[in-house]
Amino acid sequence: MRNLLNTYKTHYKDTIRIATPVVISQAGQNLTNIVDNMMVGHYNTVDLAGAGFANSLFAIFLVFGIGFAVGVTPLVGKAYGQRDFKEMGSLFKHSMTLNALFCVFLVAVLLLLTFFMDYMGQTPEVVEAARPYLMINTFSLIPLMLFFTAKQFAEGVKHTKVAMYFTLSANIINFCVNYVLIYGKFGAPELGLTGAGIGTLISRIVGGTGMMLYVLNSNHFHKYLENFKSTKIHISKLLQQLKMSLPIGLQALMEVGAFAVGAMIVGSVGTQPMAAHQIVMSMISLTFMMVSGVASAVSVRVSNFYGEGNWEQARLAGFTGMQFALSAMSISAVTFLVFDEFLPSLFTEDLEVIQFAASMLFFAALFQLSDGAQVIMTGALRGISDVKIPTFICFISYWVVSLPLGFVLTNYTDWSFLGVWVGLSTGLTLSAILLFSRFTTATNREIKNRANQKAFIKSNA
Repeated sequence: MRNLLNTYKTHYKDTIRIATPVVISQAGQNLTNIVDNMMVGHYNTVDLAGAGFANSLFAIFLVFGIGFAVGVTPLVGKAYGQRDFKEMGSLFKHSMTLNALFCVFLVAVLLLLTFFMDYMGQTPEVVEAARPYLMINTFSLIPLMLFFTAKQFAEGVKHTKVAMYFTLSANIINFCVNYVLIYGKFGAPELGLTGAGIGTLISRIVGGTGMMLYVLNSNHFHKYLENFKSTKIHISKLLQQLKMSLPIGLQALMEVGAFAVGAMIVGSVGTQPMAAHQIVMSMISLTFMMVSGVASAVSVRVSNFYGEGNWEQARLAGFTGMQFALSAMSISAVTFLVFDEFLPSLFTEDLEVIQFAASMLFFAALFQLSDGAQVIMTGALRGISDVKIPTFICFISYWVVSLPLGFVLTNYTDWSFLGVWVGLSTGLTLSAILLFSRFTTATNREIKNRANQKAFIKSNA
């Protein structure tokens, strides 16, 4: 019993050590939009709704890009477990190339999308406020992908603090520029939501270039990048990484895309429900990004054990990560229920928006545990290079169950915009159950196979 407790203690300690900087970094990335929403929300409600509309569209591409960049982390983690440093340098160079090409694609599609914002069911004043903000955010994808390319490689070798430092610095810059340009301080023009977009762009340029330069020049990474310069780009290697990156990106896209479409369904009800929805999304995005930081640590630790062929420890790393995340999400659920009106008041003084947001927070609290479980199990499965089936699970949970249910409840029942939140709660719970079953089954099968192989070898010795 004592050995079991010591084993769990070791897993908790290692997960927390790796996850803490990642959690702060992930929360810091999300804090950029939260700061934008809070500062714009006190500017006026239309700009807040415009931020909600623009961020709902931008989040689809942002998370797709981040998920795509994450694809290198389990590969680097596996190579790290095998102490194959030459492979790690090759992985980094190929991920830089692949992510650059993917970023060009994302920016082009998102810029094209700005011409169709008038046909997405939003009011004209919301579209007018949202369009320039979205265009500026689109160009911020370039330095942001630079940041995540370097960050995900660093996480694969358990070096997570530097991304935290650059993220926090970028947030300070974003707040300062926002204050000056949103409200027109110190003689600067009063730009409202557009000023928030400029602040976001500048902060991401600082964070992205700083993070990449650090990884390429720091002594800590030299041994992992010993053949970086001499490595030639091979199509076969790009395709190999694409097989890992694309499903992860699609999985993230389907989840966030479901929330974005849900936001548009809410927006079709009215400007104030849309503003309330954006406030609540800002809060649950923060808790999600924090627990996804734990998931990143779980993915790294599981991939390290996977590289070593130690399935028992890989399984324990996944389970202890989920226990840790469920504890944290329980706290956030209680917080949402207790402070359901106070939290929205931090974003706006519009009493009707606050009441709408409070009603949404009830459902947000209900699915916190499901959200935590599904994101941790996604990270654990990613660590054992299982990405295709989880992507299919996400598709079923969000696009076959969650969104159709939310649409029907919103448009054909008295639930109104709360129907979207019922659908989201249902989809997240289904996803959590299926992903947990997948991880448990996969690891149990491998552990049993290894035990049978050892028994067979022993019997024939």
